[in-house]
Amino acid sequence: MVPTVDNRRKGNDIVDNNVFNVTYTEDQGPQHPFAMGKSIIEKNPFTYKTYPRTPPTSPTLYPSNTVASDKISNFSNNSNNNNSDDSDSSTDDSIVYNLQSLLSITKSMFFKNAENKDLFDYAFYTTTDIYNNITKQLPRLPKFMNASKFGKLIKDKDFGERVSKRVEGKNIKGRMLYKLKHNAIGNLVESTSAFRTEINNDGSNWINVGYVRKSPGIESVATRQGLLEAMIMKLRNRCLCRYIFASTSSTSSSPILERDFLADNNTNSNNNTKATSLAYCDGDTQAMIDFIGHSIKKIRLCVISYAGLSNNPGD
Repeated sequence: MVPTVDNRRKGNDIVDNNVFNVTYTEDQGPQHPFAMGKSIIEKNPFTYKTYPRTPPTSPTLYPSNTVASDKISNFSNNSNNNNSDDSDSSTDDSIVYNLQSLLSITKSMFFKNAENKDLFDYAFYTTTDIYNNITKQLPRLPKFMNASKFGKLIKDKDFGERVSKRVEGKNIKGRMLYKLKHNAIGNLVESTSAFRTEINNDGSNWINVGYVRKSPGIESVATRQGLLEAMIMKLRNRCLCRYIFASTSSTSSSPILERDFLADNNTNSNNNTKATSLAYCDGDTQAMIDFIGHSIKKIRLCVISYAGLSNNPGD
């Protein structure tokens, strides 16, 4: 179609009213589009990428920013002129939040249900409360969107229905939600947010299990324990793992089934480091194998890298 205003509108209407949407994967890139059901795309935002919505007219190019109509509408073009004193203004002003990114970030912080409740604060949150929490992660968000417009992103299907609560003599509306604790939030970049959304979108039939491994070495018990616990916290906070297991001293090439099988098979000179002594660790490799073998739920095994699991082709 000729890219007129009417044809652009018709094109968007066709996409909006269809069960399919055009998507692409990070491996293939945006030059290789294909059709996929919208429900599948929404459940797997880390796998299936989306294209910007067709604007009503051709976008106008500015010297420092290109803002199309799928971006938040009340972006201030004067921000570049008013923040010259900020040390990070040269990079921060170039950020243009889009609606999908904001929703992904919000859904990675607030949940209707939570499997691992230790990582969350369960409380009553108004739309303004949610907006203020997101603003802490995206300080320039108020320049793009106020709390009222942000509220239009918060749908009942994603965050549950609003309920009334009396606070200081006034009735206010909000939602009972699980909010990710501050020390587990980290940097909510878009890829991390989409990843969290995807791993939480598979329903209650899946469970996230983490696994960490440390190679034999000569460091002290305290140092080894600190390094292992840092890896455990990374999986716990980023992947929201319900259970995490560790091999405190094994090589990446050793067969997984043989790790931690014998108590005297630990090749680390500081072999006093036990998996059960690590914070938030549920056992060693053999405990993980036993857990997976008896689990009635599907297991999503989360590791920091391939070497963190195994370099053995047989595994």
